[in-house]
Amino acid sequence: MTARVREFNFFLRDYVNLNSTRTKTLHSRVTAVNTFLTDHSDLGDVLGGDVVPQGSFAHKTIIRPHSGNDFDADVLVPMVEQDGWEPKHYTQALHKALQSSARYRDKAMLGKRCVKLDYAGDFHIDLVPFVTRDDGNTYITHRTRNEFIRQDPVAYTAWFEDNNRTTHGHLVRVVRLIKYLRDRSSVQVPSVVLSALLAERVRSFAGMNDYVNVAATLTSLVKALHEYVDPMSMPPWVDDRIGQNLADRLTQSGFENLKSQLKTWSKLMTEALEANADESVEKWRKLFGESFGTSIREASEGVALTASATSYYEKSPAPGEQDIQKDHGIRIALDPKQRVRVVGRMSPNRKGIGRYRPLGGSGNHVPLGRSLRFSIEGCTVAKPFDVYWKVRNAGEEAASRNMFRGEIRKRGEQITESSNFYGQHWVEAWIVKDGVALATDTQDVTILPN
Repeated sequence: MTARVREFNFFLRDYVNLNSTRTKTLHSRVTAVNTFLTDHSDLGDVLGGDVVPQGSFAHKTIIRPHSGNDFDADVLVPMVEQDGWEPKHYTQALHKALQSSARYRDKAMLGKRCVKLDYAGDFHIDLVPFVTRDDGNTYITHRTRNEFIRQDPVAYTAWFEDNNRTTHGHLVRVVRLIKYLRDRSSVQVPSVVLSALLAERVRSFAGMNDYVNVAATLTSLVKALHEYVDPMSMPPWVDDRIGQNLADRLTQSGFENLKSQLKTWSKLMTEALEANADESVEKWRKLFGESFGTSIREASEGVALTASATSYYEKSPAPGEQDIQKDHGIRIALDPKQRVRVVGRMSPNRKGIGRYRPLGGSGNHVPLGRSLRFSIEGCTVAKPFDVYWKVRNAGEEAASRNMFRGEIRKRGEQITESSNFYGQHWVEAWIVKDGVALATDTQDVTILPN
């Protein structure tokens, strides 16, 4: 197997991923509108907490727009059911509040299920009223039909995040790569359906090498999806995690095109992954085009490139970051039968009032100034054991403030931190028994800017 880790890292960075400037701009806009809504006097008794990223925004699968198109980000606006309000009133109240602001008046457009904030020529944010009703269930609203629609995007995001962890974070990159291929083909499949179909193929009992890197995960999941849908004559049922079918928005012709492309993609991926080192780049180019591997070629020709193309994409080691083997003398012998989950939870608002909610339901996005708790859950290693924790700060702000962190310390089964500055961060735990690390897990934390 030829993984081509560096080539995939650079290809994602330079051609697929939304660049860091646009990502930070999106994060800043979401933070700003969250602050505006939270502080708005007319919404004080209506809002149920901070806005919650959903869809490709929450899953971190937004990609660079194709052919100059803009991109969109969906955000849930939690709202408490109001006596005497019909479904349409929630969207109307949200729109009225935004219309009262000089900042948002010209950007806010009333839609059927949302209020759209259009940042012309770049992206738009869809603000979706998300109502918890007296029956304890959650709903979005349809303004023109004046009805509640039963949905639980938070549960779906938590499920997607759990599957992403099983693939060591590679599921997100696979979805981005497949969306890149989709946008350059005849396939017309909604992103949510495509993402769910791929996530459903993730297996916790998969082979040790199935999810070892981006190339292996991509090939494994696409091959599994091809084998799953190929015998079907109709689109499959795709569960939205509350028993409803996401694939009802997939047309028959779209499904047939997807089946055809999956057959081609799976064949090309398998050939490229199994090719020897001298041939693999050219074989991957049959799939992704001539841009694949060009950044590596530029590097060899003397063009300076950043350190983002490391063996651990998006988790590059920081100066002084500790290693559990080298710095603590603990042997790593991960046992596939032993598992653990690090579950992060954050305070619900700036005042810290209310129940802490799991990070997974918001795609691990956290506003500044929140209290964070990280706990060991579902650990199958028999007690007694020790827990070693690493809290890792990353990103431009961590670098500018020289606050990378990355020390490893033996602590209890729960630790407390706070969201102090913008960037991609993560918390890692190792379960150590008799001096041997048997299980580990990582909780990502994306802290939004002011």
